[in-house]
Amino acid sequence: MNTHRISTTISQKHWELLKKHAEKFETQQKALELALESLENGSRQIPELTLEEKYWMRLKPAKSLVIIEKTAFKSLIETADIELLSELFVRNKIIEYTIEFYFQKSLEECSLNEVIDGLVINLKITNWVDTVDYTDYGSYYKLAITHDLGLTFAELLTIWIDNMFKIHGVRVESIHSTKTIFTKIFKNK
Repeated sequence: MNTHRISTTISQKHWELLKKHAEKFETQQKALELALESLENGSRQIPELTLEEKYWMRLKPAKSLVIIEKTAFKSLIETADIELLSELFVRNKIIEYTIEFYFQKSLEECSLNEVIDGLVINLKITNWVDTVDYTDYGSYYKLAITHDLGLTFAELLTIWIDNMFKIHGVRVESIHSTKTIFTKIFKNK
């Protein structure tokens, strides 16, 4: 094996670490070689951020989200002026805003897949729903949502989602119950 001699200085902190690991791995050479191999292997294995993590990273500077405990949120929804709250979401385009902010383009410029993906990620990171997913059925997508926030929440979220897709120029058909929302999102405008 070809070997090379190195000579360098290190800080006191790193000297202590080297001594500690040299005891564990028997020599300073083995400790340094393992550390270098770990750096090499680790640099290839840094995972890419998920879509949700990218969404969080993009939204954090906007300071537009507020964390609230889920049962408190449910209580607020159940006692809220539903017409006023619905009007606020529709007028301020709250869901649309987060999608536009993430993709850095208007909702109209987003593809239908981007809008759906943005909605799904938005619902996941807010923790408003227990599950959210969609399936491609050829001429339409079917969005399926489950939650435990009650009928009022289901009614509001259905209005907000339907309105967002209408703004995007897409026809939707939704049905909801106390714990579920199913929305057909038609591909042809």
